[in-house]
Amino acid sequence: METEIFRLEVARRLLAGLDPACVWRPVYGPDGTLLAPGHGPGPDELESYIGNLDVVGKSVVDLGCNLGYFAFRAAWRGATRVLGCDVDPDVIRTARELARLHGLDNVDFSACDFLCGPPAAPPCEMAMLIDFIGRGVISKGRLESVAKAAAAWASKELFFTLRPAYRLDDLPASPAELERLYPGHVRGGHFHLADALAERLGPDWSPRRLTGSGRVKAALLFTRVG
Repeated sequence: METEIFRLEVARRLLAGLDPACVWRPVYGPDGTLLAPGHGPGPDELESYIGNLDVVGKSVVDLGCNLGYFAFRAAWRGATRVLGCDVDPDVIRTARELARLHGLDNVDFSACDFLCGPPAAPPCEMAMLIDFIGRGVISKGRLESVAKAAAAWASKELFFTLRPAYRLDDLPASPAELERLYPGHVRGGHFHLADALAERLGPDWSPRRLTGSGRVKAALLFTRVG
């Protein structure tokens, strides 16, 4: 009990030391106590993000993990080993303490920019990128680098949550710039993100939509072919 109380206090102190903008979603302790309010949806909606994704018996890497919300869910759902990656070392330090607080000894975290090179260790079976690809990645022309990096971190499956299509007036880049960056994927007044991502992953990856359609957020699972 004393160890649990100590870890709870350490987690609270680390969370309090973070810039509030770094806490993307509410953070809860093992007993459901709210440790930090965050800015996004709570546990029930977070569960709906990954739907019926099967991680049982798999090694999983959560790229752009922030404080480990989905890394923890993967472990609770039966993943054998989970690694979370984020560029902010203070966020990673806090995520590690939260893993200890939840008693998840099969979850670890690494402070790294996964876009800057292949993983030092062998890839996990599945990589998750939850809401990682959005307006910024699209408008800066970084979709190809994200796709290549994700494929380098996973041996079998890639899981994304994203909006399959964006209205052109909902993106900071001009339609002409988007057409230059992603030829053939600007049509009907929209940029078709899911199609552009599939093209950049190439024929080695077969896509399947698990949830969502049209401009509603979707969960996409890509399976390596062969």
